[in-house]
Amino acid sequence: MRRVKTRTKPKPKQKNKTAVCVCSGGVDSTVAATVAAREGYELRLFHASYGQRAERQEKEAVVKIAGYFGVGAKDLKFAEIPFLKELGGSALTDLEREVPVGEEVKLNENGETGGETREAGEAGEAGEAGEAGEAGTKTPSTWVPCRNLVLLATACAYAEVVSADALFVGFNAEEARSYPDNEKEFVVRFNAVLEKAVASFSQPPTVRAPLADLLKSGVVKKGVEVGAPLHLTYSCYLGGKKHCGVCESCLRRRRGFREAGVEDPTEYIF
Repeated sequence: MRRVKTRTKPKPKQKNKTAVCVCSGGVDSTVAATVAAREGYELRLFHASYGQRAERQEKEAVVKIAGYFGVGAKDLKFAEIPFLKELGGSALTDLEREVPVGEEVKLNENGETGGETREAGEAGEAGEAGEAGEAGTKTPSTWVPCRNLVLLATACAYAEVVSADALFVGFNAEEARSYPDNEKEFVVRFNAVLEKAVASFSQPPTVRAPLADLLKSGVVKKGVEVGAPLHLTYSCYLGGKKHCGVCESCLRRRRGFREAGVEDPTEYIF
């Protein structure tokens, strides 16, 4: 009797996890994207142009970072949100307003700007931070009205279309002390809203902020730990080819590398 061979039914190919990483080209978002990659996610990078002074340099950095991760053009999304520039109200988008530099920044040892802008606990070990307190009476001139809310909503629309499992952001404890839309509570509340903000038949992506408990020095240390391409990042508010070295973002960057004990690959003008 002839033996009939039976074929084993192939197992369905397991879908790889996908993460949309909101990437400004800076240290924080790049480290967050690297964390996602190390966790096994396939990356899609999302960058938003909202009229920021550093738009061109940010885009160039994002393209380089995408190349580092092997993210192709089809998985690199550049979104245009011109309304935030038209709206004004921020030194980052309004060329009539000056970006604070040097002593004007008033960046204290706790990472707070603008004097009594935010209250926060004392820094912990290895770049960890205490809990942020209530907002103060002053708002930094570099605050962009509802920026992170608008950017996250736009990025989540993209994440839903590409069926992403997660959305990674570089929010951290240091900037949360001056900008409340970097706080962990903001992420928690946004995720709650997101459950009702996507199509009923789809699974909403989860917004994750893996650096939420870290000061800038902790972010730099984490970047070294996970192998983030810190040398490809761009942080300057002013948007020049070289970092100015004296705006709030540059000052945070410089101090972060210094306090982390990591060599800073950045070339500063001042």
